[in-house]
Amino acid sequence: MGMPMPKFSRRSVLACCLALAPALCAAQGGATRSGLVFGIITPRAAEQMKDNWRPFVERLGQSVSMAVELRAFAESNELVAAFRKGEVDLAWMGNAPALDVVESGAGAVYAQGITRQGSVGYNSVLVVPIESPLRSLDDVLAQSKKLRFGDGDLKSTSGHLVPYYFAFQKHGVNDLAAIFKSVSHASHQKNLTMAAKAEVDVATANNEEIEFFAHDAPALARRLRVIWESPVIPQSPLLWRLALPLDLRRKILAFTTTFGRDAEQRRILAELNNLSGFRQSSNRQLVSVADIEMFKARQAINNDLALAADERAQRIDEVIRRGSRLDLLLKVSSASAR
Repeated sequence: MGMPMPKFSRRSVLACCLALAPALCAAQGGATRSGLVFGIITPRAAEQMKDNWRPFVERLGQSVSMAVELRAFAESNELVAAFRKGEVDLAWMGNAPALDVVESGAGAVYAQGITRQGSVGYNSVLVVPIESPLRSLDDVLAQSKKLRFGDGDLKSTSGHLVPYYFAFQKHGVNDLAAIFKSVSHASHQKNLTMAAKAEVDVATANNEEIEFFAHDAPALARRLRVIWESPVIPQSPLLWRLALPLDLRRKILAFTTTFGRDAEQRRILAELNNLSGFRQSSNRQLVSVADIEMFKARQAINNDLALAADERAQRIDEVIRRGSRLDLLLKVSSASAR
């Protein structure tokens, strides 16, 4: 006698279908090319970043017997847009833009970096000029009206989303422009440079970018002081386009997770954000970022005094529904990306 069939409610089946539908559509679309395109986000010098990634990308191409073009993007939204259009097949990006790619159904997380210290995470930081009287986040919040704030790209996980949530929203601040004298948005490197030159009073960055900055501009780095550090953020993921054939994805994953076995490969990895290797990952690593995004969206609605009660309720319901879809995408459909 056979095993009894599991029972599913129509609601749960429909929810799973809705969550997986974008991925199925993406797998049928995308550009047809003879080679692959590997996109990277460049939070600092673009040409240097390309030089650092090129040996890894070239060896990836040799491993899968395909030409792989390396393409750099200055802005996260540009890389996300290219991925959605099928113009990029593989990419390295922050967790927040990765969430956009996964939600669109165009791609999925398949790996994340491991640092030479064995860490799979890093921290957002707030920095100030060395001579600044600011010593803590409490000082920043107390004196914000006279401070110039250097925020990150709005889609930067460590430059904007994480400090916005942990440093500000958790302390009752929902509108940065309302509390600071001025707010600017820039890359990590530019923010660090402006803070070191006292062109802003406090700025966002992350601990890894500070290490690179200290290597590239040691005199300026000595002009900085960290006054706040966030909880650990998962290392930026690698994503692949779901339209890629399963056999090809398996080859890419095998190459990526075994890279670093000899001295030359370890040297190449050290140039990639001070890495020692990559480990297999999945969309699940984006859960904490999705939670922050949903909290941020709900807070924005709750604090919009112009909304009527029924419209506020409708928008909050939309956010809750989006959260449910994301939960399925990140926890249920991760296995389907393999």
